[in-house]
Amino acid sequence: MEIKSTAPTKANLIAAKDHLKLLRGGLDILDKSRKALIQAHDGKIKQRDELNNEVNDTIAKVSQNFKHAMVTMGESKLDDISRIVPVDNSISLKEDEFMQTKVYDIDFKPAKLNLSYSFYETNESFDVAVLSFNELKDKIYKLAELDTTINNLDRQIKKTSKKVNSLEKVQIPKTEERIKIISSLIEEKEREEFSKTKMVKDKKVREEKNTDN
Repeated sequence: MEIKSTAPTKANLIAAKDHLKLLRGGLDILDKSRKALIQAHDGKIKQRDELNNEVNDTIAKVSQNFKHAMVTMGESKLDDISRIVPVDNSISLKEDEFMQTKVYDIDFKPAKLNLSYSFYETNESFDVAVLSFNELKDKIYKLAELDTTINNLDRQIKKTSKKVNSLEKVQIPKTEERIKIISSLIEEKEREEFSKTKMVKDKKVREEKNTDN
């Protein structure tokens, strides 16, 4: 709750100090959240970069394996068989939350090679190529999972940083200034009251002296 009044009362001063305490507590929580998000973000980027290198290596391996299969089987036969290999949809997506940020876990369990094609039509090179392609799919899915999580973490970091900056540069300084103004006004009021009291007291003393004389 924002304290807008700067009337020089003890109640307003206490309310402003309580509000400042809440703001500082919120800042501490948000700053810790931001640091945790940044740490998670950096960790995911490191994983993504390492996996990206693996994907590039696997792509090269898949390309080499299929080229070898094409040489040993012939391009036409390889094309025919590729049309009867069933689409592998053995993939599941699990959504979770970290620091109010959606993170994802993609689980891919490649289907075992089946008899959608006859053994006599293929050879070992074809099986190796298919297995390496499944390995590539697994890595690409994981890469997509990491990229999505990184983007979500990045958005949450920006959102949290914006709140932290608002507290640090706007709300807390404004509340501190309000406390300073209220305190100053209260002190000024107390000095005025003291001066008035002293004047009344001095006047009373003078009157008592005049009465005695």
